[in-house]
Amino acid sequence: MRNFINEFKDFIMRGNVLDLAVAFIMGAAFQTVVTSVVDDLVMPLIGIITGSISFSTIVWHVGSANIKIGSFIGTLITFLLTSFAIFLILKAIRKAQSLAKKDEEEEEEETELVVLQEIRDALAEKKD
Repeated sequence: MRNFINEFKDFIMRGNVLDLAVAFIMGAAFQTVVTSVVDDLVMPLIGIITGSISFSTIVWHVGSANIKIGSFIGTLITFLLTSFAIFLILKAIRKAQSLAKKDEEEEEEETELVVLQEIRDALAEKKD
């Protein structure tokens, strides 16, 4: 049992799991912000355009069922805005990573050049 607990402790303490936990919490906080933007800013504007006081109250009555189309559209807009924001964040991260990788490659090339020049100079000294 102790081995199991130690394995679990090692698993939890890995950087990836902690990063995932932080990302989850940040995502939940971000989701509330996006939901507020949609519910408090976007949907009232759409409600004005459609003539409804509250967009979330738009309901289609089909038989005895109430289809809450306004609420669904609000959720869809929230999803699209969240997805777009995550896309922009990931795009910026990838760009930063590619710039860092280029810098590393340039440093490696410079280091290789210096080493090759030192070897060349050492061989030239041996010949003399």
